[in-house]
Amino acid sequence: MAPYRTDERTQTAEAPRDPGIVGDVIAQFADPLAFYRELIQNSIDAGSPSIEVRLEHVDTTLRVSVRDRGEGMTRDTLENQLLVLFRSTKENDNTKIGKFGIGFASVLAPNPEVVIVHSTREGRRLTLHLHRDLTYQLFDAGPASQVGTTVELELAATVPQAHDLVGRSRVALVRWCRHASVSIQLEIEVPGLERTVERIDRPLGLEGALIEVRGTSPDGRLTAVVGLRREAAAYVGFFNHGLMLHETVEPLAGNVACKLQDSRLGHTLSRDNVRRDEHFDRAIELARSLAARELPRDAGLAMRAAAEAGDYSAYRTLALALADARIALKPDVWWVPLVDPIDKQRAMPVESIGRRAWVADEPSQLSGMLAANGIPILRMLPSDQPWMGAQLRSMGIEVTGIGTAFVRVATVDLSASDHALLATLDGHLDACRRRPEGIAIARLEGSLAFQLAVSGGPDDARYTDSRGAYVLDHDTARRTPFPVLGRRHLVLNEGHPMIRAVRAADDPRTAAAHLARALLLEYELLDQRRSEILLDRALTELGGT
Repeated sequence: MAPYRTDERTQTAEAPRDPGIVGDVIAQFADPLAFYRELIQNSIDAGSPSIEVRLEHVDTTLRVSVRDRGEGMTRDTLENQLLVLFRSTKENDNTKIGKFGIGFASVLAPNPEVVIVHSTREGRRLTLHLHRDLTYQLFDAGPASQVGTTVELELAATVPQAHDLVGRSRVALVRWCRHASVSIQLEIEVPGLERTVERIDRPLGLEGALIEVRGTSPDGRLTAVVGLRREAAAYVGFFNHGLMLHETVEPLAGNVACKLQDSRLGHTLSRDNVRRDEHFDRAIELARSLAARELPRDAGLAMRAAAEAGDYSAYRTLALALADARIALKPDVWWVPLVDPIDKQRAMPVESIGRRAWVADEPSQLSGMLAANGIPILRMLPSDQPWMGAQLRSMGIEVTGIGTAFVRVATVDLSASDHALLATLDGHLDACRRRPEGIAIARLEGSLAFQLAVSGGPDDARYTDSRGAYVLDHDTARRTPFPVLGRRHLVLNEGHPMIRAVRAADDPRTAAAHLARALLLEYELLDQRRSEILLDRALTELGGT
């Protein structure tokens, strides 16, 4: 007999008699192994509580079987439904997945030698042999007690070909059936491979999601899972009873990943998409709602937890994913990590920052002093400042690195040679009518830390500590220590190469003369008259020896 014929008794389906049309139907399955999905779909529709998939290689044949414990099929179902294209008993039943009566044709896609169907119902077992030339035989195999259906494909395969097909079968089963609503067990017994038994089904969820939220429609039939992935690429998967109907990278719910499960979702006739009907629209609307409200809320909670735990890597990953997904958190939801705790708190909400955010990439003595005076310093890597700073600026907050805004001054202990050097330097500058209020050697951190000298003493400081260190504003520190009117403190940078050299010099008098000349040159005050004054003083002091 030839399959896929019109049922002469009802004439309700215009089914093809031409095997070429059957070939066209088979060709629509882009993945030849999509037959796993179609058979498992039929098993779920048949009410099976579990499904067993077995791959066994014997001689030159790989036997692939899908076994269920569903309601089984009668002779009428086999002949007038299973073997008739475009006819299905499930057409008007929303509790079933299949609708168009073409899914079983997929068993021919991998070009089997024969497809054998054993089905038991009402105490009788029927056996169907379907051949690649589209002929079939249907047998009454006698009485049987256990209901269910087993579909077996016999594929010609060498051992290496069997190994390849096993690997692709596992991938196909996971892709199409990973969220099935019933248990799916895969058993493999092929020479050269370890015998394995594994579960394919797993709960509906998003692989690799940093954050995921889920929601259910009021009638309980629609479930949506929406998540944020590291790459923040759009992805939507449509599932019916946990079987994947279609997946796409269309940003249907934004630049987020989501999976939609609804028993009312269905294939298009071409099997390459999901039907874009009212059930599709309802599912997408739920996903968009979760992406707009619940996802930012939970992402904010996760970022706060990471910030308070001091896990900057996790915090940064979440923040970057949100930025890539173009999801903006509200200022009361977005918490930021602090370099140093403020009142034992390691994080704070953006709404508490004010109009300016001070940032640093790691703790330092400068950040510690600022924090001790109640100034929160946000932790932010230099590489993160462009995109994270842009987000803060969109909220009216200016981002400034503390290393460009402040200088921490910590004076160092002076040796006898240092005292002699500074005393001589003071005399040289006084002779040039540019004597500072005081001269110190200090360790500088932050803005201008590589400069020869800065201007400002404790009286000019914004903050001080109990050890005598103080913090200067950048603008204060970069002013000239040699004003025309008044006097300011001169702070020499102990880390500058010239300061290290003059402190190590054998003769502090010569070193002081060179340093005075360098300082006046640094501040564009070295004219010919002052140059001559410094030269005369140096010669006089050397002559005095």
